[in-house]
Amino acid sequence: MFQTMFRRWQALAGNTRGVVLVVLAMLCWAVLDACNKQLMSQGLQPKQVLFLQASVVLCMLVPVWLGTRGRVVRSRKPLIHVLRAVFIVTSAWCAAYAVSHLPLAEVSAFLMTGSLFMLPLGVFFLGEKPHWLRWSGVVVGFGGVLVILKPGAEAFHPAALVALLGALMESMLGIVLKKYSGSEHPIAVLTWSQVACWLTFGAFTGFALPVVPQNLWPLLPVVGLAAAGIYLGYFFAYRAGDASAVEAGSFSLLLFSPALGAVFFAETPDTAFWGGAGLLVCGIALVIIEPKGHAH
Repeated sequence: MFQTMFRRWQALAGNTRGVVLVVLAMLCWAVLDACNKQLMSQGLQPKQVLFLQASVVLCMLVPVWLGTRGRVVRSRKPLIHVLRAVFIVTSAWCAAYAVSHLPLAEVSAFLMTGSLFMLPLGVFFLGEKPHWLRWSGVVVGFGGVLVILKPGAEAFHPAALVALLGALMESMLGIVLKKYSGSEHPIAVLTWSQVACWLTFGAFTGFALPVVPQNLWPLLPVVGLAAAGIYLGYFFAYRAGDASAVEAGSFSLLLFSPALGAVFFAETPDTAFWGGAGLLVCGIALVIIEPKGHAH
């Protein structure tokens, strides 16, 4: 049965498989944010949650390391892992901090701006030459961000800017992944990413694991699987199809996060959020759906 399912999966177009993998990564992202928010509601600080998260993921990877005698984590480009570590650690902290101060729906919207940041970063670092329609998409998308941000209003929270910084760091991570990580094993990418988080946030917490209430222990394996799912989902999505095409799956985050926020935290996005989210989706659509034949 599994062989049949695998053959059917392989028979799908690369971009289709990539979109499905990004949707799964977005589901993992929404679940991870919800779990982290629940842990932080019990008094844990973002740095403690991130140290705990990295510890859980690394413990889950131990059997893989042992089974391959360490071969799976060997890398020919160790300096690239260091560069990625800077972006990963910053992005992880920004996302955790934003989740602790904002509704899940708003955090998801700000994190989606990573698709918009990818355009100017791709021009600068990858030499891409996008069509003007894609630039208009960036303008429309960030117009939606401003609607959600409500700058100058009493409802504005500085954590929104932290979330945008996290999205920028995710975009930088995507650039590095596209340009340098083609020959890296996915487990190596996941392992060294989590090692960087473990060392960084471990140093900030004295390498002391936080005390988690017993009723929240079932969340720990969920946290580990969700964190791993984000990295692996994106890794294989970029390999399966064109990055600009598979990013269409990121729209699903605007469904998953509000749903989890409503069910577990009684969060209800306001009209401004949905209006801004609509503009954001339109902007990202212009950026990622614009035909290649129009680029010059």
